Amino acid sequence: MFSKKARQHYKELQHEANHYLNNLKEKRYKGPEDLSKRQSKIKRLEEKVVSRFKKEIKVKEHTIETITSTLDAISQAVHTQEQIQQRHQLRKMRNTNINKFKNQEPELDH
Repeated sequence: MFSKKARQHYKELQHEANHYLNNLKEKRYKGPEDLSKRQSKIKRLEEKVVSRFKKEIKVKEHTIETITSTLDAISQAVHTQEQIQQRHQLRKMRNTNINKFKNQEPELDH
């Protein structure tokens, strides 16, 4: 009455259905209501986890911003200190040259 192809397809579907039923039994599935409860529980857990991760990310971002600001401030302070040292060295050299010039004996014409 049915073709070989139709019977083969039916057997494959039966085999697949049995596979899923066995899988559900292993997971202790008790019906559609149980599935709905499990899905709700998973959704709540996901929301909690995502919320925690978002908070953690914000804390880490804030920490990174603080560290970056601190490093920028240190860099600026080092740059300013280098400029001050260079100015000091230039003044010192200028004063040394001025003193050398002042201490030179005048040349006498022969």
